[in-house]
Amino acid sequence: MPASAPARLAPSLLRPGPDMRLAPALAFALAPFAASAIIFNVNGSNADVLVGASNCKTLQLLANWDLQTQPFSSDSVRLLGVRNAASCTSNPPSPTAEITRNETVAQTGNDTISANQLALADGGTSGCDDPAIVGASSANPATNLLCLQWISGGTLTQASVNVKYALAKPTTPQGVGISAGDSHLRISWSAGNSAETIATYDVHVVPEGTTSDGGVADRVTVTNADIDHTDNGSALQNDAGYTVTVVARDTYDNVSDPSLPVVGFPVFSADFYDHYRDLGGSAEGGHGCATGGASASIAAVAIALALLLRRRRGPRNGAALIALFALAGSAARAEDRRPRRFLIGFKMDRYDPKVDSEPGLTGTPYHDVFGPRAPPRYQLEFDWEVAHPFGSILLGATAGFWQNYGKTIVPGSTPGNVQQSQDTTTLNIFPFGLIATYRFDWLADRWERFPFIPYAQAGLMRALWVSYNGRGAVSDAQRGGRGSGWTNGYTTALGIAINLNALDVELAREAYVDTGIQRASLFAEYGWTSLSNFHQGGALILSDHAWRFGVAVEF
Repeated sequence: MPASAPARLAPSLLRPGPDMRLAPALAFALAPFAASAIIFNVNGSNADVLVGASNCKTLQLLANWDLQTQPFSSDSVRLLGVRNAASCTSNPPSPTAEITRNETVAQTGNDTISANQLALADGGTSGCDDPAIVGASSANPATNLLCLQWISGGTLTQASVNVKYALAKPTTPQGVGISAGDSHLRISWSAGNSAETIATYDVHVVPEGTTSDGGVADRVTVTNADIDHTDNGSALQNDAGYTVTVVARDTYDNVSDPSLPVVGFPVFSADFYDHYRDLGGSAEGGHGCATGGASASIAAVAIALALLLRRRRGPRNGAALIALFALAGSAARAEDRRPRRFLIGFKMDRYDPKVDSEPGLTGTPYHDVFGPRAPPRYQLEFDWEVAHPFGSILLGATAGFWQNYGKTIVPGSTPGNVQQSQDTTTLNIFPFGLIATYRFDWLADRWERFPFIPYAQAGLMRALWVSYNGRGAVSDAQRGGRGSGWTNGYTTALGIAINLNALDVELAREAYVDTGIQRASLFAEYGWTSLSNFHQGGALILSDHAWRFGVAVEF
């Protein structure tokens, strides 16, 4: 057929026929089914509208809708206010709708009904003064609905939004308790009614014998708070009395009556660094963290250190690995592999720093506060395998994190008769090191199924220590000094690694081809760390010796 020739159309498309005459009727009948669900919202959302005592008589409910298709002139659109959801889904509404508004028949529209008008109940009084509405609480709200009905060709399509009323006050918080701390108060309480939906609690703290200026010491979503200032922002003072009350605010913005007042007295207690200095500790600190946020930043740096070191050599090693993956096959042999370039390891141990071994101490400040606990210390290690002469020589770095928490010490405690308070104190330690390692892996390289790799390690260490008081701030000792500083020293270790490749040689080869991992191992080592500023004094002694266990991979 020539390109200019018109396309021939089917006869039924060229002239009217019975099928064409049926189209309008068919479109009319199917219009409700072709339309998508009605878009309907109240005050910009299809979520439940919550009405409380403060806005019941003022809130306007703006309903907006979109039928998502053009209705026929014979259709009807109506906005209903009802108490029973069944009224929305029946035509005519059954039970009869309490509010009915016939709307303009158009694809989109809007209308406004006040919350007071929709406050429908059977208490005998209309609107927000109806006893059934006034008595409803967030635990059992009165629920009415705004709904839109579109009737087209006898077919009903509808959408609705719940409007919930709770005008009653929340139940007063119960059982307010206070645990005194150093310049702060730990306050706890319980909900007056667990079925109520409480949004926040306002904690009010004022000097004993005074009233609040309208402020709030803290606003929380849980049933406890740690307060170090009054409603007007003044810092709490030790041995002064403070009246504490708690107010509940529900999701309808109703406010409870205040709880029964309770009086608390902050009291001085010695955190770890205070107690250490009181017993003659010589570490004055002052060269570490200024805030808790800085300590968290150092923790993040510790975790990222190995990745940063790897990135510096990334282009060369990455290109080598890409080329290696391209050339390697599933039958690659150990002897075909490139020399190992680096090792990444993760290890942990139980750390018990020998703080109390400092000469001149008149007691045991560390164990007075923290007791016999030895929490785990976590360390990440990155090593560059610089040479392989009858084994492997590695140079690398380590970074880690450790934390212990305990109770502060009551003033007047004496060595051998130490009393702990209810306040808490925390000690964080971040160890960093530059290390050298010799691994005798010559036998494991020669025989794929040889499992043992002994090694020795030594290096220089530097550890940041940070002591926190009960308020979470870095300690400031009354005897001078600041609870954060650095301690220098060295570390050594002897260990043995179990070559996991020896368990399944073929699987190890596949892992090498797929991931570039040349060797995976589990290891155990006994380490000695001397962190005492090389015995020069004036340092917090963080030395220890312990078994460490971990896992390592080599690339």
